[in-house]
Parts: sequence; C-alpha cells; structure tokens
Amino acid sequence: MSEATHRGSCLCGTIRFEIEGKLGPFGFCHCTTCRKASGTAFTANSSVQRENLRFLSGEETIRRFESSPGKYRCFCPTCGSPIYKEMDDTPGVIRIRLGILDTEVGAKPQAHAFWGEKADWYDDPGDMPVYEAWAPVLKGK
Repeated sequence: MSEATHRGSCLCGTIRFEIEGKLGPFGFCHCTTCRKASGTAFTANSSVQRENLRFLSGEETIRRFESSPGKYRCFCPTCGSPIYKEMDDTPGVIRIRLGILDTEVGAKPQAHAFWGEKADWYDDPGDMPVYEAWAPVLKGK
C-alpha cells in the first residue's frame, strides 16, 4: 500500500488503520439502529473498499455484532469505539465511522438519511437535503 490518505484509531488506541484513496460520499444517518450504535443523534459514515483498508494494529481484537440480518457493526471491545459496518449484500465494502479518523475527511456531508427516525431532540438539517429513507446520493455507496 502506498502512502495512506486517511488514518484512524479507536479511543484507546488498540485499533489503528490506514485507508488508501478517497472516501466515498457521506451523509448523516438518523435511523434508530445507527443512533443506538453511536449513542448520539446520527452517524457519519463513508463507504470504503475493504481492499483499501489496512490495519496497523488491533484487527484481531475487533468484535462484530449482527444488528440486523446480514448487517454487522464492528467495534473495539476495550473502549467500545465503533469502527465500521459491513453488510452481506455489499461484499468488499465497509462503512467506516468518520468520527474515528485522525486525519481530515476532506469533504462535506451530502444529505440526511432516515430523517423520519431522527431523535426528537434534533431538528436542524442545515442546508442539506433530507430523506425519509436512503439518500439517493448515498445508497449503495
């Protein structure tokens, strides 16, 4: 792998990784599952080809939880940091959690997805489009 574009780590530093290349488009997901998995109003996730992700340490410690059929949330068992999500129907693609990046993302969010499931205490979409389900600019990415 050549020089990484992005680097990231979990809160305790056990899991460290590099991502080569650009991140896919991203937005904010307000679905109930993402809110529960993150403990906040929404998640910010970007698609990455699995082959472009290289773990520097801690890959063997990652734990997986099947949050719904075929959808796995992967996290650090020590500090609980969410690392990525992977799905059976998109092999070779992961959805990296942008909050764990140690480098700048270098892009802006594109949309709010699953707005109909948003937390009742969050209601500011800013100037981004809002979608009741998947945002077209994000789906399948």
